[in-house]
Amino acid sequence: MFGISVPPRQGVMNKKARSVAGMWLRAIVVIPTIAATDGTMANFIVTYRLQDGTGYQDRYESLMEQLAKVTHDGAWEETSSFVAFTSSKSLDEIHEMLYVKSLLSPSMDALVIIDLTNRAKRASGKIEYPNTLTACLGF
Repeated sequence: MFGISVPPRQGVMNKKARSVAGMWLRAIVVIPTIAATDGTMANFIVTYRLQDGTGYQDRYESLMEQLAKVTHDGAWEETSSFVAFTSSKSLDEIHEMLYVKSLLSPSMDALVIIDLTNRAKRASGKIEYPNTLTACLGF
């Protein structure tokens, strides 16, 4: 695919060489999925927490409006504070639209966008345990 030749695992006797070969193999497998910003669809999930109080309805409606703009062919949102969708936009573009262009409050609300296709995430707002989130997701 990239012109890189990796010896088969069983052909590599040295533990360090096997480790290096494994890293190359993972790089070959992972790199093409990062290119999902070329107009192909990627799978995303969004979870959010909006604090009750003044402006709650406006913040919620602005988030839903922005979600409608980034999704392709609708979204699955049967549970509360969770949306699954496909989009041709990148994680950064989705974050820009959902977090920056909506009325979410950085001091009151939390938003986590997970790019399942590329195993990446963006967490913004009032996130109390970012290290736990990273450890539980594995990225």
